[in-house]
Amino acid sequence: MSASTEKLKILCLHGYRQSAQGFREKTGSFRKSLKKFADFVFLDAPHKVCAEQGGGEDNDQCLGWWFSREDNYYRAVEYSDIHKGFSQSVEHVCQFIREQGPFDGVLAFSQGACFLSLLCAMKKCGDLDLDLGFVMLFAAFRSRCSPHAKYYSPDHVSSVPALLCIGEGDEVIPLEMGNELIECFNDPVVLYHPGGHFLPTQPEQRKFYQNFLEKRLAVKKSQ
Repeated sequence: MSASTEKLKILCLHGYRQSAQGFREKTGSFRKSLKKFADFVFLDAPHKVCAEQGGGEDNDQCLGWWFSREDNYYRAVEYSDIHKGFSQSVEHVCQFIREQGPFDGVLAFSQGACFLSLLCAMKKCGDLDLDLGFVMLFAAFRSRCSPHAKYYSPDHVSSVPALLCIGEGDEVIPLEMGNELIECFNDPVVLYHPGGHFLPTQPEQRKFYQNFLEKRLAVKKSQ
């Protein structure tokens, strides 16, 4: 096995009002603790968030995977019949994987993690031909956009190996929304932490991630 294949190659999808560069910077400690196991590649979402929404990075770096209103707004806890830009984001990710892959797995945060869970369900029901490997979902949740409801059918439970990390103190994504996603995967690894809307990197959590990736790396090396 060559040096380039001794590690896992993981695609990373940022949250709403974030960017690839911003997510890379915010995950510095996380990535450092896992450098033995993986290399991380970051991708920008294709849609720019309106500056008036605020709360994110610099205006040029506020991006999203889809909008739940026609005026290019998104809020995870709101129910909506709109998923503006979702299809374009699916093609955006597929094209990136075709051109820059293959990837051994995909890691995602918040809206990016919700988006990734939908890709897993789309793959399960035959609407998407894409190898996702394994997934690591942080602050993920079930979409409340009605066009996505069909992907949460019990018939579409994903068999993609999954790690779900849920913050019990998350004030952006309520705990019940994170818990709802657990049943969408077949036997996922679930990690609860007492913190909020971020990737936790305390020693016990780092060990959890390392154990998960060590198993995935062993699978890769056995192939």
